[in-house]
Amino acid sequence: MKKPATILLVEDEKSMLEGMCDLLSIVDIGYDLRILTADNGKRGLEVVSQDMPDLIVSDIMMPQMDGLEFLRHLRQNPNWVQIPLIFLTARNDRRAIHTGTAQGAQLYITKPFNSGELLELIKTQLDRTFQLRASHQQNVDKLKKDLLQLLNHEFRTPLTYVTAYYEMLTYSVSQLQETHDFDEYLRGIQVGSQRLTRLVESLIQVMELRTGEMAHRFAEQSKPIADFDYLVQEVIQANRDQAEQYGVQIHYDDSVKFPLVLGIRDKLVMVLNALLDNAIKFTHHHKTSNVYVLTYTTDTELHVAIQDEGIGFPLQIKNRLFDLFFQYKRPIFEQQGAGVGLTIAKGIAELHGGRIDVDSQKGVGSTFSLVLPIYDERSKKPLPGVQRQPQATVLVVEDEPHLLEGLKDILELSIDTYELTVLTAANGRLGLEVLSEYHPHLIISDIMMPELDGLEFLQVVRQNPTWVQIPFIFLTAKGEESDIHHGRRSGAEEYITKPYDTNELIDLVLKQLDRNFQMQNLQTQDFDMLKRSLLNLITPEFRMPLADVTRYSEELALGIEKVETEGELKESLRGIQASSLGLTQLVEDIITLAELTTGEAATIYQLQAQAINDVGYIVEEAIKQVRTLAGNEQQIHLADLPPHLPPVFGVSTILLESVQRLIEAGERLQGDALHAQAYVKVSADTAEVHIAVRFDTPLTESTVREVEVLFAPDKPQTFDASSYDPGLRIVEGSVGLHNGRLSLHNNPQTGVTYTIHLPVHRPLAP
Repeated sequence: MKKPATILLVEDEKSMLEGMCDLLSIVDIGYDLRILTADNGKRGLEVVSQDMPDLIVSDIMMPQMDGLEFLRHLRQNPNWVQIPLIFLTARNDRRAIHTGTAQGAQLYITKPFNSGELLELIKTQLDRTFQLRASHQQNVDKLKKDLLQLLNHEFRTPLTYVTAYYEMLTYSVSQLQETHDFDEYLRGIQVGSQRLTRLVESLIQVMELRTGEMAHRFAEQSKPIADFDYLVQEVIQANRDQAEQYGVQIHYDDSVKFPLVLGIRDKLVMVLNALLDNAIKFTHHHKTSNVYVLTYTTDTELHVAIQDEGIGFPLQIKNRLFDLFFQYKRPIFEQQGAGVGLTIAKGIAELHGGRIDVDSQKGVGSTFSLVLPIYDERSKKPLPGVQRQPQATVLVVEDEPHLLEGLKDILELSIDTYELTVLTAANGRLGLEVLSEYHPHLIISDIMMPELDGLEFLQVVRQNPTWVQIPFIFLTAKGEESDIHHGRRSGAEEYITKPYDTNELIDLVLKQLDRNFQMQNLQTQDFDMLKRSLLNLITPEFRMPLADVTRYSEELALGIEKVETEGELKESLRGIQASSLGLTQLVEDIITLAELTTGEAATIYQLQAQAINDVGYIVEEAIKQVRTLAGNEQQIHLADLPPHLPPVFGVSTILLESVQRLIEAGERLQGDALHAQAYVKVSADTAEVHIAVRFDTPLTESTVREVEVLFAPDKPQTFDASSYDPGLRIVEGSVGLHNGRLSLHNNPQTGVTYTIHLPVHRPLAP
């Protein structure tokens, strides 16, 4: 089956437009094509806003809005920046061609054209478009999988400490064992609780950074810090015990005099703690290893550099180190936690008008530097820091040494909008070796080279998922039309012939770098949206059971020898148990919501869904579970079930949990959950099965409005559900998996009714 693809043709000459439509309709290029048309750029923008194409082919000279202006509008819209555009025009002067390609057109083809060659280039652009999309989707899917694994590990591991040690403690008490066992079990409970506390507090800090709450606090609480040297020594002293455990010596010269900096003391301590903790953990632990804390000042900045003798990391991950949840070699270094420490450190440094610089050499070590602006007492402001350009890496592959060095010099001297690193290789084979160590933002390559020529080199690059998104420029002496067409057809973004115009070369290099960073930013936005949705799962509710577990276990530990009655001991145990159960439920809620958010739950649903013929039984079981968890004190009334309920399609366990969660969430919204009475009724019509849960007390108008927004089927993608009851959110997501819907009916006389509506299953005829 052919992949569907949509092409927009923008051409003011009617016969040319019709001819292009006919050509694309008649000739098979391997896609199921759908053709959209527009007779000028203005109309083209209207079409794109309504029906986004996979590729645009446009003329330049058109009324109302020409092709160049049309392209400018396209590239200014972040939602359209990834759409490739081919100019097909009669303007064939060098200046026009350069202008069109420099402004962001993928190809510039002049009329009259060879139909066969044009179709080949259109196919190449579509192939490249779908290749990049598939690569992006693979990255998103991998991120979802990694985040779910991380959440499972980082939440469930410490929770296991709490629950397992509580069970052992309870057993020991029941068997009247020695109290020294109690101390060990209580320590286990406290370790798990403290680890969870640190994780939750870290995630909440990330949220405060992203919402601006921490910036507001900085404006209120920041003040000049005169004893920064003491602050650094304080951090070092706090980490010495851990360093000794790892066999690491911390070296620091305390003779340096520090200038004033403006900030919040405990936040800067947090940044330095995170950097020093990482340095200790990732230093090679053989015999004695060293970590150096180095300090120096420039005219405007204070630098605190923490240098380790650790594993280091390759250049290509340098910019990812501060991404939320990113971890380098997690399977080897699981002690690194959830991957939020450097995110917080970077955010706090930037709040202070500073930054964190990173330098690393794989296998040798890394240096992380906290850089802060010096505070000027006269102006009462921090001094302006050094403005740094974004960093970019270009790989140049050329077998002629003088040309290679000359091109390297031209790039380094001519480009000032990026802090440029130029890597070099003498042929395609050596280029692949460079790519195995580095991840450049652009490749510029000759074609005629020994061992592995440019065309073969490009083919290998495009076949590797890690490199597939790197743009590629051919810079070659092969200037025949057939050579240029062959190079374009191979998938290179640009084809430049020697001798080249330096200004034109730099323009095209900047175009590809800018576009690559634009595409990366779009992908980062997608990743950030996913991460933000997972962050929103962490609610302040977490803090209460965490604090309770810690408090009860500490009280029991302190008073274990002073407990005089069995009742006092059981009271503390009941407190730990209640908090532990609450904590367990919250963790399970987070994992379930994460699975719904990332699509993992949908995958499970697709694998397990089947016809369900016993909806009534599922509702009865859900009610039993609610009663069991409430200690059989819950008043739930089930109306008589209809004798013949039609089947629905879904997963019984998910549906059972949805009914259970709906009853529990409804009870919580009643205010007095223990005494709330629920009335459950199951009914059906020809289209749907209805599971209704009613409570006597109606909801307030504001609560009704909030719940109706959550239940609405057409919520915007940006909808933030973080303030809603987790149980209701799980019900809403799970019912959605079953192609069902939720409704709310609030009546001042009869109370509030929540209803799950599930479509009746009708098996397809064999």
